Amino acid sequence: MNLKKNTLCIITALLAVCAFPKINLFFLAWVAFIPLIFVITRSGLKSSFFYGFISGFVFNAAGLYWFVPMLKFNTGSYLQTVTAAGILWIYLALYWGIWSLYLNFSQNILRKTLKNYLYSNALIILFGSCMWVLLEYIRTYFLTGFPWMLIGYSQYKFTEIIQIAEFTGIYGVSFLIIFCNLCFYFWISTQKGNKYLYTALALIVTVSIFGVAREYKFRFFGDQEFTVSIVQPNVDQDKKWDQFYKNNILSNLKEYAFKIAENKTDLVIWPETVLPGSIPEDEQSYESIKYMVKTAGGFNIVGSSYNDKDYGYFNVTLAFNEKDSDYKAVHKKNHLVPFGEYIPFRNLFSRFFGVLNQMGDSNKGQDTDVFDNGKIYAGAIICSENFFPDISRNFVLSGAKVLTNHTNDAWFFDTAAPHQHFIMNIFRAVENRKAVIVSANSGISGIIEASGVVAEKTVSSESMLLTGKFLQNDFKTFYTKYGDLFVNMCAGLLLALVLLKLSIRIRKV
Repeated sequence: MNLKKNTLCIITALLAVCAFPKINLFFLAWVAFIPLIFVITRSGLKSSFFYGFISGFVFNAAGLYWFVPMLKFNTGSYLQTVTAAGILWIYLALYWGIWSLYLNFSQNILRKTLKNYLYSNALIILFGSCMWVLLEYIRTYFLTGFPWMLIGYSQYKFTEIIQIAEFTGIYGVSFLIIFCNLCFYFWISTQKGNKYLYTALALIVTVSIFGVAREYKFRFFGDQEFTVSIVQPNVDQDKKWDQFYKNNILSNLKEYAFKIAENKTDLVIWPETVLPGSIPEDEQSYESIKYMVKTAGGFNIVGSSYNDKDYGYFNVTLAFNEKDSDYKAVHKKNHLVPFGEYIPFRNLFSRFFGVLNQMGDSNKGQDTDVFDNGKIYAGAIICSENFFPDISRNFVLSGAKVLTNHTNDAWFFDTAAPHQHFIMNIFRAVENRKAVIVSANSGISGIIEASGVVAEKTVSSESMLLTGKFLQNDFKTFYTKYGDLFVNMCAGLLLALVLLKLSIRIRKV
C-alpha cells in the first residue's frame, strides 16, 4: 500500500482524536476527514476499505487507549488486555472501512449516472453524510452497542451547534461534521469549487444562529428551582468491594450525610454502587444507607447492588425519602456492560474472560420508572445507560422532569475516559431539554442545564461534595416524541441510491 496514503489516513485519525477530551480542539473535527476523503476518492474499491480501516483503527486505539490500563488492572493479564482491546479497536475500525468503501462506491455510481459533476458531487456529499449517520446508529445498538466517541460528541463545547440534537439527536451533529468535511474537500479539489465552501459555511452559520436562539431559550429553563447535593466519594476500585475497607467506606459516606444536612438540600444524588455490599442482604450497608438518608434529609437517589431473592443480583438506583423507613422505588439497569457486568455468549467466552466487576454477574432490568416525592420527578440513569438516547427518552416519556446519571468511573483512573463519558450527558440534556445531574464515584460529577451548558462540575479523582441548583420541566422535545426520525430519513435516502443502482442494471438488461 502507498505510504503517502497511509500517512494521510493516520493524519485524519489523529486530527479527529484531538477534537475529543482531554485535548478538546473540537474545531479540528470539521476538517479532520479531508485527508482520508482525498485517499478514498483516489483509490480502488477494495483499497478504499483498507485505508478507512487503518484510519479507524488509529482513531479508536488513540481515543480509547484507556482500555489498556483498565483491562490490565482488572484482569492482571497482558494477554487478555491486548486481545480484548485489539478486538474492540478492530471491530470499531470496520465501520470506518465500510464508510470509506461506500463513499468510493457512491462516487463511481453517481458519476457514471450523472454527467453533471455539480449534481454528482452534491449527492456524494449527501449520501456520504447519511451513510456515516447510519453506521453510527448501528454501532450504538448492534451487539449490545458501543457508541463511545461518536464524532458528534466532539462538539460538546460548541453549544450553539449541538442545539439541533433537540430534533435530530446526536446523529444530526455527526451528519453536519461529515457533510462539511466533504464540502471542504470538494472546495479544495474541484475547479470553481467555492460553491462547496459557501454551502458549508452557510450551513454552519445558519445552524449556529438557530442554536444561539435555542440555547438562550433553554438557559435557566424550568418550572421550579431545587437544591441538589452530589456525592463524589472517590473510592478506589480495588477497595470498593474489599471487606477490609467496608467500615471506612461507610464511615466516610456518613460524613457526607452530615455535611449535606447543613445545606437543607431538596435532592441528594449518590453514585453507582456507592455501598460496599448488596442490599437488602447486607444488613450493615442497608442500615447505613437508611441512617444516611435520614441524616442528610431530602429526596435521595442511591446507586447500589441489589439482591432480588427471586431473580438474583441487579445494578440499581433506589429512591429514599427521609420520612420513610425503607426505599420507596427501584430502577434496575436496562443496559449491562459486556464482560463488565455479564459475559455474552457465555459458553464461548467464559473460559477466556471473567466478569470484571467484583460484585459478579448482574441481571438486566426493563423498567424506566420515574422516581418522585410529589415535587421532584427524576429518571435515574445508571452508568452506561446514558450511552443510549432511547433510554433517556423513555424516562422522559414516562414523566421524568429531570435526569440523573449515577456512575462509577473509578474503572478508568485519571484518563480521558471519565471526560468522554461525562459529555454524553450534555447531549441527553439537549435531546430532551432536561437538566442532567451526574454523580460519579471518582468524577466527573456535575449539573448540566437543559440548554446543554455545564453549570457546575467537579474534577476527577477527588473526594468532593458538590451542591448547586437545578430546574425541572415537563417540556417534550421533537426528539423525545419521535426519536431517531432523522436516522430513518438518512436510511431512506441511502435506499434511494440502491434503487438507482438497480434501475441502471435493469435498463442495461
